[in-house]
Amino acid sequence: MIFHSIARATFIIIAMLDGLEGAQGFSKKPRTVATCRRKIRTSVHHQNVVNQDMNAPYVIYPDKKAWAWERASPKKSLSTVLDQKNPAPAWLLNIIELAHWVSFPIGFYIASFLFNNSSAIAEAGNWGGSTSQVFFIMLGILNQVFGGGMAVLMHVYEGWMVAPFKNLLVLPENPTNEQVDAVRVQNYNNAWLRAAAYQMLMSFQSLGLSLFTMGVFGVKPWTQSLVYGTALISLLGPKEPRLELTRKVDGEDRPVLPLSISLTVVLAVNVIIQLLACVKLFYPIFAQSDKLGTAIAVIASILPSTLQGAGGAIEGYFAESSFKQWQHLGAFIILLAGFLLLGNAFKQMVLVGSTPDVMLPSFLNMLDSL
Repeated sequence: MIFHSIARATFIIIAMLDGLEGAQGFSKKPRTVATCRRKIRTSVHHQNVVNQDMNAPYVIYPDKKAWAWERASPKKSLSTVLDQKNPAPAWLLNIIELAHWVSFPIGFYIASFLFNNSSAIAEAGNWGGSTSQVFFIMLGILNQVFGGGMAVLMHVYEGWMVAPFKNLLVLPENPTNEQVDAVRVQNYNNAWLRAAAYQMLMSFQSLGLSLFTMGVFGVKPWTQSLVYGTALISLLGPKEPRLELTRKVDGEDRPVLPLSISLTVVLAVNVIIQLLACVKLFYPIFAQSDKLGTAIAVIASILPSTLQGAGGAIEGYFAESSFKQWQHLGAFIILLAGFLLLGNAFKQMVLVGSTPDVMLPSFLNMLDSL
């Protein structure tokens, strides 16, 4: 009752003031209480319609395509850089998406294999039967798998199309229609989303590599420093300055690998040390074979991680600067091949068992003694 009384009194006062304005020549037609109510409702309704139109949580990309295999038309920007009738056919985009999702069950299977065969792997690794090191290797692999989800999210936003990028952060306060069109997802990919996804992806990849290294060499001061340092710099390190790498395609310099320099250094260090860890872990297994020489055994040891890294590098450097969907698929197939070879290497460890008589290169023994 109190609320209705206050509201009624408010409308009466508004009507009186409106009548006063009319008497003073400010209004030719005094407004009634009903008119005030109608105008207030109209104003609120208009504001709600505007908000709903811009919020639109039910609008997706591609619009009006309910099933996962239905794809948007090729982005308009692709027609400016590729001389193809259909630069992004739906069937090819579906295969690209499938290839990305396949990496998850492969990674989970490798982790489950390590868990189920932890004792045998610990024996083959000459770790005195300690399965804690197997746990860190498994945790490292799962970190890399989880990090892949960042790239999947970016690709879902983009409609699984590699295409030219525009950064909406540089959109001026009063943009032209052409500038607004440049940041529409139907026309271009989002450069800032790409940079954010890359930063998170490589943070998890770096942490996964450092945990893998700790698993191989054991929990020691230098491996702990590597893991903690990687985590701290990845999460708290400076996001600027950033890499300004470009690749010249058709006479145009196109930016590639949008990462902070601090994270790039961390990633590079972890890649090198993890390759050494792969030699220490897998070389004795492959060196057991009489058919493989020392060089081949070393190559076989680092091949899984090399292919994984090469697949990601090809996607980031070539596919996302030439905007060819076939290169995107090819890059990820290389990455999947590395994953499969990694699983096979662990399987060989279980089959071969302990190899105490195999001599490792001296620099690996030096790292092992730290």
